[in-house]
Amino acid sequence: MAQTPGPTKEEFAQNRDEAISLVETRRKLDQLIWGPEVLAQQYETRIVKLWDDLLKSQKKFETLANFTFSSLSIPKHQKSEPLQHRIAQYSFGDGVGQTWNTQRWLGFLAGAVKDGYVLEQTEWHHSGFTPPQNGEAAISEVSFELHIARAEPAHRIVLKGLMDITWLVSLNADVDIQADTIDVTKLTILEREQPPIFQEVFNVVGSENSPLIHPLLVYDLDKDGLSEIVVGGQNTILRNKGNGQLVAEKLFDKARAMYDGAVIADFTGDGQVDFVGVDSNGYPLLFQGNEKGEFKGEPTKMDDTRLGLPKTFTAGDVDGDGDLDIHIANYKYAYREGQMPSPYFDANDGFPAVMLRNDGEGKFTDITESSGLASKRNRRSYSSSFVDLDDDRDMDLIVVSDYAGFDVYTNDGKGNFTDITDDFGLDRHFFGMGHTFDDFDGDGKLDFYVIGMSSTTARRLQELGVGRSDLKKHTEMRNAMGYGNRMFLRRGDGFEKASFNDQVARTGWSWGTSSFDFDNDGDKDIFVANGHYSGESTQDYCTTFWRHDIYEEGAENVARDILFQSESTDLREANISWNGYEHKVLYLKHNNEYINIAYLMGVAFEYDARAVVTEDIDLDGRKDLLVVEHEAKGLDKTSYRLHVYRNVFSQAGNWIGVQLSDEKGLSTIGATVEITTAEGSQFNRLVTGDSFSSQHSSNVHFGLGKLNKVDQIKVTWANGKEKVISNPAAGQYHKIGR
Repeated sequence: MAQTPGPTKEEFAQNRDEAISLVETRRKLDQLIWGPEVLAQQYETRIVKLWDDLLKSQKKFETLANFTFSSLSIPKHQKSEPLQHRIAQYSFGDGVGQTWNTQRWLGFLAGAVKDGYVLEQTEWHHSGFTPPQNGEAAISEVSFELHIARAEPAHRIVLKGLMDITWLVSLNADVDIQADTIDVTKLTILEREQPPIFQEVFNVVGSENSPLIHPLLVYDLDKDGLSEIVVGGQNTILRNKGNGQLVAEKLFDKARAMYDGAVIADFTGDGQVDFVGVDSNGYPLLFQGNEKGEFKGEPTKMDDTRLGLPKTFTAGDVDGDGDLDIHIANYKYAYREGQMPSPYFDANDGFPAVMLRNDGEGKFTDITESSGLASKRNRRSYSSSFVDLDDDRDMDLIVVSDYAGFDVYTNDGKGNFTDITDDFGLDRHFFGMGHTFDDFDGDGKLDFYVIGMSSTTARRLQELGVGRSDLKKHTEMRNAMGYGNRMFLRRGDGFEKASFNDQVARTGWSWGTSSFDFDNDGDKDIFVANGHYSGESTQDYCTTFWRHDIYEEGAENVARDILFQSESTDLREANISWNGYEHKVLYLKHNNEYINIAYLMGVAFEYDARAVVTEDIDLDGRKDLLVVEHEAKGLDKTSYRLHVYRNVFSQAGNWIGVQLSDEKGLSTIGATVEITTAEGSQFNRLVTGDSFSSQHSSNVHFGLGKLNKVDQIKVTWANGKEKVISNPAAGQYHKIGR
């Protein structure tokens, strides 16, 4: 939820009665419609207390022991499977295997402590609820995850699964809610007897006066083969001096209040990348770059279009004339001044996006209408990319938006776009935040992965069968909107949702993402940053959102603003959370499965996160990880921190890399890099605007596993020209130009 100061005293007085009526309506609806969910929330307080106690505890095993019950059933062991990197996976399910009493459970916990294990992190979600009926007790389905570690000898363990808690007492009894029996219905254990492979080596903290970090842009600005890190919110370039040494310099000659989106690309065609962003006046500005990778002097205003909240920038030659055009889309915060996206599943009521054609010599023309991009220009967008999705060598467009999902437009090669979004059906609807591209199934075609909010609350409400009948469509769309991420694989002339999509769907409230081969085995792994707003308690605002907020309709309204302020007081003051304390995800590609091994590898951070970029900062052949942390301590107390994590995986496979740099009249954007080996081929396509408020470099990295020979590298530029290198040496980066 966006932070907002709320109505003035005069506005409050004038609209108080209407606001009171809106609050009373919500309480009546809680009684008439939402009774099962209100009851679920009362039982959930015990789960919240457990999670809160664990977060605050220094001895989490002891805290876990204080959660009492009469018996614990553990499902049958089904399968043990060795994975890569000394990871073992054990699966349990399909009936009861063992039943433990309290004494055996407490003995198990005490034994873990005695053996030197520490419970470092936990996560608990109330995923289902059966109300008490016919004399039967209430049952809560809870998804859980425990992260356990021993320092010496190194051992990290993940326990993840589902449990049914049958509650002991009714809510009318004058005692606290207690669990009776716990039946674990599904359990997966992952373990690895090795230390983590990512280590934090650098961080940048936003100041009190300048808290922003975004945009996070990574690029080799001075063409020395080493990528710089641009921290736009701090007016800073972290100049890469090699061997992991980063030295801070000013991004601009003077500090400028810039929005948290931008793009680096060669818009002037001189072979040097420029910086395009928007300052507090709202106009797009071009800061011309020089040979040293600096952005000196005053910028050029690119257009008279004033942008509301510019969030996502993407560049590409959409009309085939040889220079880069740009699309800039805006976000618009919900709740502010009492407005809500309407409808919440297909909102098109934000600030207008703009499509600017590059006419050369620093001049741009607004072609949003003529290009076919006007009808949905008012999305509340977070990420977007020009990318050749259909392999016809022109730049198509994907736009990912909150309260709508994603939109896909194909290009005829002349900058005329056709909306094909309806081809994706209900799967295009979700709370869109970020995206990434790659060949996820290894068939030589470009696929894409879009991420946003997956909601336990939405699934619980769906199973309870409750919802407002007067706004039936809003209720019907709840399942699609709360489902989570989607991965689409190229099939023939279109795309299909991956058959394994459930494996990568539910990462929480997700923001930035990047696909990369962290272990150099030749498969595409995925990192996802998540966590929206972590407050003092894990009590979740999400139930209020799904019971009431999604049904609110209309533009700015003072009475509704008062309502929102009243209903969200605890959230805005950081007393409670909204999808808080969600651990980050690292999906290992294992055969045809994606398995989350983030904790085993040391990247299951508990902080809320936003931007993500993966890049081999120190050129050692292992991709490193950059993540922006978001911390909100209440109204107007938000801060950010950039974390740089070095990949030190000593058992990573062989690799090869390609460094592309912009030349006069030839941009790296849209280029496709392909390698061919004895085992097949891999490719990558360079884009901008992916992930979230960030940009990846034009360096391309491929893992080779045990191979030490590459037959060829082929670079196909966006204009169709090709460059081939035969028998390139593995274990190094190859600089390739025209």
